[in-house]
Amino acid sequence: MGWLYEGVPDEEHEGHAVGVLGNGVIPAYGSGGQWSEMEFRDGWWSPGSGAEDPGVEPAWLLPACVCGWRGERVGYDPQAEDAARALWDVHMDDVTVYFLTVAKAAEGLADALETARKEGEYDARPLAVVKALRVTQARIGSEIAVAVGAARARELSWELIGDALGVTRQTAHERYREVAAVPARDDVVVSAVDRAVDSAVDALG
Repeated sequence: MGWLYEGVPDEEHEGHAVGVLGNGVIPAYGSGGQWSEMEFRDGWWSPGSGAEDPGVEPAWLLPACVCGWRGERVGYDPQAEDAARALWDVHMDDVTVYFLTVAKAAEGLADALETARKEGEYDARPLAVVKALRVTQARIGSEIAVAVGAARARELSWELIGDALGVTRQTAHERYREVAAVPARDDVVVSAVDRAVDSAVDALG
């Protein structure tokens, strides 16, 4: 069995690592009139019925998904399978982002703001709206920092974090290098978010 993602049918998205030899060739085997690429799993080639083991370690692992997605190949070493899986996880984050509670909450907020604007709240009390949005912005900024900390706790690279933020690796590092690499459920993190929001509210006077 390959890599699975909770809540997503494996016939739509199941990941695996394909072994690539030093000459760039991906070993393949034929079965039932079809050709399949040979996977590499748990330190071993996983050939199909009747396929021959290449007899050498792969030079690279190529993360792939049954949906057709392929990631960047990873130089083979003892950590290569984990690195390939991490790239597939990023692919699945892109696929499932709109399933997340966070994404649904953001959509709900956008709808609420649009309703408020159409009903004239922005025009009737523009300064109050600016202040309210300022608090909202502070909260979202704090939550982004918490998510970055959670990513760092999982040892995800600044390059991947920058991609998620829509900025360069360098910019992501400059903005969030002081963020603690701790899980988001940590009590210290929760307290820090609450303090940031309280400060924004107090600043409104």
